[in-house]
Amino acid sequence: MTQPRSDVRTILAYHEATDHSVASVRSGAHVLDFTNRPRPWKLYEADLPEEPLPGELTRTGASVDGALFDESSASASEPLTFSKLTSVLQLSAGITKQLRVGGGYMYFRAAACTGALYHIDLYAIVGAIEGLPAGVYHYGVHDNALRRLRDGDQRAIALQAAGLDGSPPPAGVIVFTSTFWRNSWKYASRAYRHAFWDSGTILANALAASNANGLSASVHTRFIDATLNHLIGVDGTTEATVALLTLGAGQPTMATPFPAELTLPTLPLSRKPVDFPWIGEAHAATSMRSLETPSSVDQTVRTSAAAVPLPSPAPMAATIEEVILKRGSSRRFARHPIALADLASILRAAASPTILDGHAGHLNDIFVVANDVEGLAPGVYRLSPQERGLELELVEARTSRSLAEHLALDQPLGGDAAANLYFVADLPGVLDAAGSRGYRTAHLDASIRAGRVYLAAYGLGLGASGLTFYDREVLDALHEPSASAVTFLVAVGVPFRRQAGMAPA
Repeated sequence: MTQPRSDVRTILAYHEATDHSVASVRSGAHVLDFTNRPRPWKLYEADLPEEPLPGELTRTGASVDGALFDESSASASEPLTFSKLTSVLQLSAGITKQLRVGGGYMYFRAAACTGALYHIDLYAIVGAIEGLPAGVYHYGVHDNALRRLRDGDQRAIALQAAGLDGSPPPAGVIVFTSTFWRNSWKYASRAYRHAFWDSGTILANALAASNANGLSASVHTRFIDATLNHLIGVDGTTEATVALLTLGAGQPTMATPFPAELTLPTLPLSRKPVDFPWIGEAHAATSMRSLETPSSVDQTVRTSAAAVPLPSPAPMAATIEEVILKRGSSRRFARHPIALADLASILRAAASPTILDGHAGHLNDIFVVANDVEGLAPGVYRLSPQERGLELELVEARTSRSLAEHLALDQPLGGDAAANLYFVADLPGVLDAAGSRGYRTAHLDASIRAGRVYLAAYGLGLGASGLTFYDREVLDALHEPSASAVTFLVAVGVPFRRQAGMAPA
């Protein structure tokens, strides 16, 4: 069954309706009600069987380079154990540090999230593995524990829902969900985009952590939504499945009767959750009721006489655990240059194909607005993967920090950064090939690759921060006729570290 064209029209209408412009931002009526701010994690009312996760992470010693680019684990996976599952969960979505604020604490997570609102939850569906009984579990970030929602091996149902029942079975499936209100409290209807931005940056961490632990891992975006939502006990409306990660090589699965409905009440998120109808319409339009295979989407590769070849990437020797545990989105950049070799490392991470649904490719092009990169004239560039290496094709020689700041929703970080990386997609082309579900996949492709940018930047001792943007103005500035949607923006630069007694610059 092919998704109806009306669903494609609905998701295109959603995207257009949630575009930012100067006029829409200035006239926006959305006001933050801090008395109604949602809790940043899910709490069940019932006492469920708990499996506390070890407090100390396994230190693999894998470098950022190795975790991002060593694909040796893709063909031969080590066994999934409780310890390795713990590492993947904690390095993906766990709390890494806390800061005392007023009478409470601000908790920082392993991966970046828009507004630090942490609306992505993780569920593990595992067969019997070393140290953990088979079952369906929710990862409780607040106390670093797994809560068992269903007993027994339920992998077969999850794999069938994703069309993976004919493949060698993974040892586990991690289900990513978004609870929309936890993000729409601040971002209103645009939060549906954030469901994929934020799950993608977490997936980038999960893939790197899996690689470091010798586990095969694959991202899947096409599945029958209602089946996965039923299996983990979410309603598919306020909280819904947005992505799957298969993990490790497992024992064969057994046919399993379709399970009964879970009735597990949770504590209210806030005083009065607010519904944003555009989110529900967009999610319904991109949901799948049966599986179909999309056509391929080809990325255009061009050459240009004005292309700038990039040097060999700078090495990233820091371990992946060190980088993630110290991670924090930059709140301010110093106006200092970064080395071209550092930018080459970051762009290598961004350009590496993301394997989605078993296929490697790119659904997004990458543009660089360079403010201050040694050996690179300020300007707008398009990244062109070539057989001989990565090159930057000059698009526009004239640029300024003030323009970069303006495009990034007039946020100073955009102007202070050494470079801004924009991911853009030919959205009508993607939707023609993949149906309305392609909207999710295009955003996940961009956000996973942007998540690798975060890790590469931190591995180089640089800073990174995801920003939002004026959609149409960015596309105009990039001069890319095939681009119709900006799917992610990440700024990179030298972190501003305030010295004792020094006034802000």
